[in-house]
Amino acid sequence: MKLFSKQKKTGWLVIGTENASTQVVHVIKQAKQKPVVEIAQTFTGTIQDEAGLQAINAELDLNSFHCALLLKQGEYHILQLEKPNIPANEIKQAVSWKIKDMIDYPVEQATIDVIDIPADQTKSNRQSFVYAIAARNERIGGYMQRFEKLGKNGLEVIDIPEMAQRNIAAYLEQENRGLALLSINGKGCLLTFTANQELYYARQIDLNIDAFTSDDSEQKSNLYERLGLEIQRSLDNFERQFPQLTINRLALAPFEGREDFYDYLTSYLYIQIDRFELSDIFSFDADTAPKSLAEQAALLPVLGAALRDEAAR
Repeated sequence: MKLFSKQKKTGWLVIGTENASTQVVHVIKQAKQKPVVEIAQTFTGTIQDEAGLQAINAELDLNSFHCALLLKQGEYHILQLEKPNIPANEIKQAVSWKIKDMIDYPVEQATIDVIDIPADQTKSNRQSFVYAIAARNERIGGYMQRFEKLGKNGLEVIDIPEMAQRNIAAYLEQENRGLALLSINGKGCLLTFTANQELYYARQIDLNIDAFTSDDSEQKSNLYERLGLEIQRSLDNFERQFPQLTINRLALAPFEGREDFYDYLTSYLYIQIDRFELSDIFSFDADTAPKSLAEQAALLPVLGAALRDEAAR
């Protein structure tokens, strides 16, 4: 999904929409230091219409940046498949054929990408897997056209939250150990399993996330039980599918109501539960630093996408 490239300001400027607002960040990665957050702003409205994007452009001048767009849950499908045993240049076509009955629109109308899931190098006969990413051409084309109207360079990258969260996890992993990372924001709940900066497994979990801040103790208790069970099932499934890796920690990203859920998980799960703040990974100044757990939760996906390697353009 790389589209255009031109020498501009260092780093990525990433745009992502959550509910009725849009988050925009610009991050510069540094060797052996925390990535620096140069811009972290929330705009009212979305980029589903041209007016929202034009308002962002009027303030930031998007043509000055390498721009990336982060899709939100519901705008794409992510499907785990057995990797076809064919030459690399034929895999996308083979994957298209495999997923034609898994998506709710004709596969001919889909933009498709494929992400390799690392195989167990100690067992050459073990089945390998890939993630197939599919989004409607109409949606992708619509985003591209809106950016192209602002300048000839338009979008360079379109990314997904699973890969953005993998980038965050890379800063929290321990060498040769797997890490589970749970994030919750207005877009939903995302659980990823990574190791050595690679994504192995991801789950989007549909929950009533408003219950995390509810005063109804029964509603909150039911939410904790359901999410705790989903996490446990995911851990068990990961261990069966990837026995070569050990998951020794679950990291909870910042979100409103996290402390009570942390207390619940520490007594429910058998693995270590950690919490982290965005400031553990990124360098903020007074203007860009998020003021609350809710703001951290909203910014985390776009900040993760901004950690994409510049060499990947």
